[in-house]
Amino acid sequence: MQAEGQLFLGIDVGTGGVRTMAVTQSGRVAAEGYAPFDPEILKPQADRHEQPPAAWWSSVCRAVASLLDDLAAAKTGPAAERLLAVSIDGTSGTLVALDTAGDPLRPALMYNDPRPVAEADQLNAAASDFCRKVGYRFGASFALAKIAWLKNHEPETFANAARFVHKADYIQERLTGREAVSDYSNALKTGYDLVDECWPAWIGELLGVVDRLPRVVSPGSRVGTVSAAAARQTGLGEGLPVIAGATDGTAAFLASGARQPGDYNTTLGTTLVLKGISKSICRHPDGLIYIHKLPGGLWLPGAAGNVGCEWIEATFPGADVRSMDTAAEPRLPSDCIAYPLARTGERFPFLCDRAEGFCAAEPADPLERYAAYLQGVALIERLCYRVLDGAAGTCGGQVYSTGGGSRSDVWMQCRADARPAGRSTGLNADSRPSAPPYWPPWEHFRPG
Repeated sequence: MQAEGQLFLGIDVGTGGVRTMAVTQSGRVAAEGYAPFDPEILKPQADRHEQPPAAWWSSVCRAVASLLDDLAAAKTGPAAERLLAVSIDGTSGTLVALDTAGDPLRPALMYNDPRPVAEADQLNAAASDFCRKVGYRFGASFALAKIAWLKNHEPETFANAARFVHKADYIQERLTGREAVSDYSNALKTGYDLVDECWPAWIGELLGVVDRLPRVVSPGSRVGTVSAAAARQTGLGEGLPVIAGATDGTAAFLASGARQPGDYNTTLGTTLVLKGISKSICRHPDGLIYIHKLPGGLWLPGAAGNVGCEWIEATFPGADVRSMDTAAEPRLPSDCIAYPLARTGERFPFLCDRAEGFCAAEPADPLERYAAYLQGVALIERLCYRVLDGAAGTCGGQVYSTGGGSRSDVWMQCRADARPAGRSTGLNADSRPSAPPYWPPWEHFRPG
């Protein structure tokens, strides 16, 4: 067992910035750091969402420096020397096209870039047998659909791309100075076959890119060490082992506390990401669920919906959400039925590219709308678990929560009150008694 003074470093490269955390082997947090991205790269246009990978690396360097300063302030020895290993997670489905020198050919296509809808449909038609095998269908958020989009719409970029990598892979490459080795958590949305653990031949036949995709290993595998150049830029020790990580959703799940088949975690961030533990692979008849794999044989059925926290800034820009939470609490449960989708298109618990947010009746005032939107997310989350349990054959486990939305006690209580029948909740150890047992009928959330 490692000494409690020795630490493991995690780097989370998210949508809005980079978070770093140093933890002991027992899970105690020893230090944290954060560096936001430049606001200019956080403004997705209506028809696209791209970010320059160089901005990610700059923020990684600043977030690691912030963490090391935090450790140094504790005066428990040289900060960098206490670290035993580093691992990275990143947004699932984000794609980076690199040239022969390892430099990005264009801004990265983010996971929520909406353009590759037609390409996803083409992949599903061409790889129907594969989709049945792995139990999911390709969506516009998948990295492989983005590769196909580049081939169709930016043929010069596609032809000049020496390699296609994921967000976490790109940061790993900057840390090690070597070609990235991916993990099969990130590689899932690029079409990696988790059943047979290989890149399927049909990807080569359809797109001709198998030789430009990274080698894939199990999460937790050692993939390199911090290079001298990266050590100078970040302050990390040269030679620090770099360990294959996972997608941000998988990393959040592993950190949530879920630990046995039937347990689930909801990450409530910009979007709603759900993952659970199953003893066997599961398949949804419409391909709405994708399933990650854990080293050791267990599976992680999950899905991601577009309803999350995004509506807060879209509908209440600059609002003091803590004050609004407190004021909205007496309004819950709300008679106002709301589906707080901030942009067009839904992918789970149903698939509809034309879905739009709505309130069944106009709220009486902004506070009523805020309360209805809190409740709307809770009800969508409940419906998500109905769909997941039906496909995975799971039930009765605990539901945990991570992500920015989990910081709101009022929202956590609302979600706990709306949880599926038969499920206990690990959402909030200090939850107050449940609100009155009235919740709107599910018919309002069925896609038309």
